Amino acid sequence: MIGFAREGRALERVLQARNPDARVEVVCDREPETRPRHWPMRVEALDQRVLECDRVLRSPGVPDSDPILAECRARGIPVTGISSLWFGQRPDARVIAVTGSKGKSTTAALIAHLLTESGLRVELAGNIGRPLIDLVDVAADWFVIELSSYQLADLIGHATIGVLTRLFPEHLDWHGSVEAYYAAKLRLAGMLDGRPLLIQSSDPVLSSACHSLAGVVLANRSDGIHARTEGIFRRDTCLLSAADSPLPGRHNLDNIALALSVLDLIGVDVGHSGPALRRFSPLPHRLQRLADVAGRSWVNDSISTTPYATRAALEACGVAAVLIAGGFERGADWQPVVEACRTRPLAGLVALPDNGGRIAAALIAAGAVDGARVVSVESMADAVLQADRLAPAGACILLSPGAPSFPQYRDFEQRGQRFVDAVASIKGTIGPSSCD
Repeated sequence: MIGFAREGRALERVLQARNPDARVEVVCDREPETRPRHWPMRVEALDQRVLECDRVLRSPGVPDSDPILAECRARGIPVTGISSLWFGQRPDARVIAVTGSKGKSTTAALIAHLLTESGLRVELAGNIGRPLIDLVDVAADWFVIELSSYQLADLIGHATIGVLTRLFPEHLDWHGSVEAYYAAKLRLAGMLDGRPLLIQSSDPVLSSACHSLAGVVLANRSDGIHARTEGIFRRDTCLLSAADSPLPGRHNLDNIALALSVLDLIGVDVGHSGPALRRFSPLPHRLQRLADVAGRSWVNDSISTTPYATRAALEACGVAAVLIAGGFERGADWQPVVEACRTRPLAGLVALPDNGGRIAAALIAAGAVDGARVVSVESMADAVLQADRLAPAGACILLSPGAPSFPQYRDFEQRGQRFVDAVASIKGTIGPSSCD
């Protein structure tokens, strides 16, 4: 096995229960958070010794394009993503597979919640919830599976319904190009064999990329279930007002419309879905509202790893924002944020390592923020203190980094929790801002 994270730990549990004599060796290029309990492990770079294996299991974080893995395939050694093992064991499972550049976790969670509220047995798994392989012996009416581009890159599986939320450049350091990333996402269509693939009709890039694929259903259109500024409608009948939505932002209304379209397609009555939607608990680190102090709101959007996500977060805030941004440098174009700031420039910018300085320079040059209201920091605790100092009355203080969390943090969840903890530590002492 190459890599040992969440899916690897789940596979170890399953194999120990099913086949404790299986011979598995783990190779990691760095020390994992948790070592395998029953299998030997080497912490070193991938090398030619892998070619002596009968099969290679690839953890999602390991690029499928690695030269050693390519050589394995050339020699006839199977290279298998761990999620593919579940699909091989469960050929008859009814699967709703969800992916996209933004909104896939929220949309998958919404679908699972609404199906559960309708009385069905549902399992939410994959890139969210439990690792798929943990569910190898679990019965359910529907499996709602969120799939990342890392998982899709070489996934062998099937789906009853596919859902694609958005499409824009992401994870280019891993995939190598926009084309390779888009191709990974569109592998979802191959899992469907012509069965329905629901896509957001409002996303022109997605519509263009999918126009020749079999089974494409354009969702979120005015002749069916769709989002408006005022809420969710079925033609002209309101199903949920924007004020009653559990999720902020127009992009989340689009996610809700897409989720309801899936239920409508499989025959679940959505005419009275409002109460069930209002009972949905938003996922943490996704426009998570933490506190309102001294007339200002604090919002945790640590899930944001691209400027496109940051733009959506700023639009959802609806007021002047002090933005906390920065992380791993991928060379992303910050023009989407510039566009969002044309009519409402940032009230301030706090730049995090590693690429916060480059982000600040780009936004200052474009007039998206006044250079006098930009501060660079080295830690999340300092970021929160400086954002508090910069924020005027009525502002939104928004952590939406627009970049991956590593190497500063283990993942976006740890980054978000550091923000939550830093806000909690000063919440009781925040006074009127010096900029009020």
